[in-house]
Amino acid sequence: MNNNRRKFLTSTSALTASALASNLGTWGVESANAQAASGYKAIVCVFLFGGNDSNNMIIPFTDYAAYSAVRTAASAVGIPQANLLQFNAPSASKMYGFHPSMASVAPLYAAGKLAVIANSGTLLAPLTKAQYQAGTNRPPNLFSHSDQTDAWQGLLNNSASRSGWGGRMSDKLIAANTGQLIPSAISVAGSQLFTAGALTAPLVVPQNGIVTVSGQGSDAVSVARYNALNALIKSADPTSTVVKSGAAVLDRALLSNATANPLLQMTSAAITGAFPTAVTNTGIGQQLRQVARLIDGRATTQVKRQFFFVGVGGYDTHQNTVTNQTNLFNQLFPAMKAFYDYTVAAGVANDVVQVTLSDFNRTFIGNAGLGVDHAWGGHQVVLGGSVKGGNMYGSFTDLAVKGNQDSGGNGSWIPGIAVDQVGGTLGKWLGMPGTDIAQVFPNLVNFSTADLGFML
Repeated sequence: MNNNRRKFLTSTSALTASALASNLGTWGVESANAQAASGYKAIVCVFLFGGNDSNNMIIPFTDYAAYSAVRTAASAVGIPQANLLQFNAPSASKMYGFHPSMASVAPLYAAGKLAVIANSGTLLAPLTKAQYQAGTNRPPNLFSHSDQTDAWQGLLNNSASRSGWGGRMSDKLIAANTGQLIPSAISVAGSQLFTAGALTAPLVVPQNGIVTVSGQGSDAVSVARYNALNALIKSADPTSTVVKSGAAVLDRALLSNATANPLLQMTSAAITGAFPTAVTNTGIGQQLRQVARLIDGRATTQVKRQFFFVGVGGYDTHQNTVTNQTNLFNQLFPAMKAFYDYTVAAGVANDVVQVTLSDFNRTFIGNAGLGVDHAWGGHQVVLGGSVKGGNMYGSFTDLAVKGNQDSGGNGSWIPGIAVDQVGGTLGKWLGMPGTDIAQVFPNLVNFSTADLGFML
């Protein structure tokens, strides 16, 4: 099993070990007297594990000849122009095309609810090809699945703390979430760096069903064991800081389970109407339905600012990239559309945003197996009622192999937008002060634009 898949298949648990190890976890108990935020907002990170070939997700239509000369004529890994779902990008004054399997979400672009973030990636600072070749400000461990997955999720270079930007945002929003009964950062895809904070612990829930303690059941023995655990927690030695803190973490974990589990077993008309069986038969559809259930229960959980992580593997398409990616997209985008439809029906479309992330893009040049290999900068999509959609943010690559944007000789694009800028834009939408955003994304100071402008 490769490192990427092992990370994705990490078994679920009530609270992740990485966050517990940092500061034994807190949900903002210290800030009980602080001012809570008004309203509700949530970010849903949709991670495409393996490195999504975004060269075939967003394709030039006006400049299709430059794409076809490499992807179709030379490599046989291209999408025919006639199959593209055309869209206009006013910022570029050109036409582009969505992958044909994005038919479910393409109308949302025209409706102004979906936007394209062009050529984004992991960066320490703006980078030219000359600087890249000289090793100046070059991010470490490029083209490595595990390292770039961590970098996209927010791992800070040269830092002893392993936290993600969703978790660090949770740290900064403790006061905003005063009174919360479950953590603000939640993963439905196993333990993930994105949700790990330095001060706050995340909740991990399964893509189906409820969160349980190992061995928990409804039989008499299981109930007695569970009651004994509770009794031990309540009687923890108050003179030992470590024992007392550990017991408090367990107590909050059990409270979180008790709060979340009834919500994870319920449904609503908004959820039932938005998620068809074809979507809930897929893993990504089930994960997004779990997110919908927890958003539906926001009045119960009392969380005002929330971060969700969902993910799907299989994007490491070294072979048969067109077929494999098409199959994946046929599950991904209907699920994202179903989730958006839920937010509309639930009246929270303007309060919830989905954003795709992935390890990296794939090489523009294909390989002998009709696949594509590890690359760097790629395109993402952002979807929600508060998105300034119907446009492309950032500059599309020039598609010149060995050109100024190609870090190597196979079409591995140097990003023009940093993941820090994407996260910073979302942080501003959440209402975070600029000083807090700068602490969550310390590299952001190196970029002239902290807000890319894709959110209202």
